[in-house]
Amino acid sequence: MELPSEGNTSIYDNEINAKIKELNHRRKNVEQTIIQTDTPIDWFCLTMSEKNNDGIIIASYTPKKFDCIPTIKDLRCERLRKEAVEQKQLENEVQQHINIAENFIGQRDAESATSELTKILGKLNRVKDKSIRENYHRVQAQLNKLISELDKERLAKEAEERRHREEAERAKKQAEELARKEWERKEKEERKRREAEARRLAEEARKKEDAEQAERQRLESLSSELKENWQDFKRVLDENRVSYLYHFTDNRNIQSIKRHGGLLSWYYCRTHNIPIPYQGGDDVSMELDKKYGLQDYVRLSFCNEHPMKYRLEQSGCAIKVLRIKVDVALLKDTQFSDMNAADKRHTHGKQLENLQMVDFDATKMDYLRNDDPKFKLHQAEVMVKTFIPLKYIENI
Repeated sequence: MELPSEGNTSIYDNEINAKIKELNHRRKNVEQTIIQTDTPIDWFCLTMSEKNNDGIIIASYTPKKFDCIPTIKDLRCERLRKEAVEQKQLENEVQQHINIAENFIGQRDAESATSELTKILGKLNRVKDKSIRENYHRVQAQLNKLISELDKERLAKEAEERRHREEAERAKKQAEELARKEWERKEKEERKRREAEARRLAEEARKKEDAEQAERQRLESLSSELKENWQDFKRVLDENRVSYLYHFTDNRNIQSIKRHGGLLSWYYCRTHNIPIPYQGGDDVSMELDKKYGLQDYVRLSFCNEHPMKYRLEQSGCAIKVLRIKVDVALLKDTQFSDMNAADKRHTHGKQLENLQMVDFDATKMDYLRNDDPKFKLHQAEVMVKTFIPLKYIENI
């Protein structure tokens, strides 16, 4: 072969460089294709060798060196190793449940032990360790024995409870029989007692009715017997144009007033056990009534707008003003006060001069201030002994 001359060497080098350039271009195309197809392996590698002694650059392909490819044997060993690990884990899990079940058996908790053994039923056939399977059968036998013992104990307990119930039932029947006889004895005695009590109550009711009848007659006499000179009292009242007297009370007392036939003094109610739903006077006023001997009188005013009425309304009371016929002023025991009879400066009495001392002009005034000289005289009172019947109350 004829070697290229020096002049031809340059041409040859140019051809080689053109080839290398072409190959590099093809290599880049192949690499781009590999990248686009997500291929993780470079199937070839283009490297540049050094120049030889003649100065010629030689391009060559270096084959790709692959990682060690596992053999069938290697894969089988790896699979066996994993199976051995899984088998060990399975056997440990099964043994753990067996141990827990055995502990529950020691505690005589058959339900929990059964639950633990039930958890491994589907896994037991995969256990290769003979000792574990033997442990399972041993613990299962212990569980069966425990269940049998518990059943026997339950049956024995139920039989004992049944015996106790039967004994209790017999004792109950005996007690009921004794109680029935005792009840019949007491009922007989109670019937005798009730009959005697009924006779006693009937006698008391008769006596009470007689006493009430006598009391009604007494009250009627109080409210019907007039003063000897009642015409003089009537003339004074007429001259001063007194048509009605007034009594104010809380609305809650109206039903009681109707039920007892009229207005009663607070003293009479207390001594005869008659409750007053809402009492207007306080302890101080009651003591003053006793001091002046006026505790058994029903208090009336000449004015329908009394200062005490206003005070009670301000405290939240619903006040009813009862309009009383003036005839009660003519009754034998009726007294008159020239001002509020609780005032220490007042004067009172049954006589005509006591009525004449009343400042009738002051009683007709409305809304007086407490510093007005007529304020106390405005509160002059008529006091009726014990009882004012409903026949004298016009607006109830």
